[in-house]
Amino acid sequence: MGVVLIFWALTTTNFAVIQGLFQEQMLRFIPYLKVELLFGLGPSLYLYTKCVANPKYELIKKDYLLFIPVVLELMYYRTPFYRDGAIQIGADVQNNLHLIFIVVQWSGFLYSTIFMVWSIILLVRYKKWLYNNFSHTQDKSLEWIQVPIVSFVSFWFVWFGIRLTDIFLFEGMYGEFYFFPLYIILTIIILWIGFKGYTNSGLGAIGLKTLVKPRKEISSEDNLNFQLIAESLKSKMDSEKFYLDPDLSLKSFATKTGIHENVISKVINQILGINFHEFVNRYRVKEFIERIKKDEKKQFTFLAHAYDSGFASKSSFNYIFKKQTQKTPREYFEEFVKK
Repeated sequence: MGVVLIFWALTTTNFAVIQGLFQEQMLRFIPYLKVELLFGLGPSLYLYTKCVANPKYELIKKDYLLFIPVVLELMYYRTPFYRDGAIQIGADVQNNLHLIFIVVQWSGFLYSTIFMVWSIILLVRYKKWLYNNFSHTQDKSLEWIQVPIVSFVSFWFVWFGIRLTDIFLFEGMYGEFYFFPLYIILTIIILWIGFKGYTNSGLGAIGLKTLVKPRKEISSEDNLNFQLIAESLKSKMDSEKFYLDPDLSLKSFATKTGIHENVISKVINQILGINFHEFVNRYRVKEFIERIKKDEKKQFTFLAHAYDSGFASKSSFNYIFKKQTQKTPREYFEEFVKK
């Protein structure tokens, strides 16, 4: 988190200082002030996302190699090559120094963009892994960081989209109108990420592991075995009601059934065509509906029945129930009563 904030704080602070000196016509006296370090923005965000997705992850030597371009970029900004070659992106290249500057700027943008996209991919992989291993994900999900990071990456593309449109279509004449508003938005997003990281540091994820990749094709013999295992899993779920445990996970389910978790995962994914989260919660929704129908005197609330059916929270219950029935619990049973 600290590295992410440092790189982005350098970007915003550098812009503010340079613009101030430019307005005061003093920038020519301090030619080596530029420290935005485009090459560090993407890798820092990616490694932060990686550490959030797996609290046990520790940086290794190859992770530090990602910042070699940052060191080279910093060295470039301290040389007269930068001072004599700095030119607005999109302007006509006049000499080799200008060409080098343009290449550095575009390379920094593309380098960081790659890592930002990887950050989003990593969050998607984590969510997929989570739904394949847990029946209740609310306290394990990374929703608290997904929105800031997605907003952050979206801003990155919007910023360059606006900038390049202005440069190529209007020769950069509108820069003064959107530079400060966009940097204010960027600052807010940075503070948002920092605040979210600080307030949720105690929650964390339980650690992303290697995803089980199902085989594209299975033999007829394996398919038959998987079908039998699928029926066995459904039978045990009906009879033993393992789903009533709100903390039921793929690992604990494997222990209860005596079937290896990798086999269970493949069976649920390939034969039933769903993930573990959906598999378990289908039984919970069914259990909830049966309990409500039996409670003719309405001795218990919907929420009480939801908890007794294995749901761990009101929000997850409402979301899952509506996703599976296309109705809220109240709408569902009002319609049931009418019938």
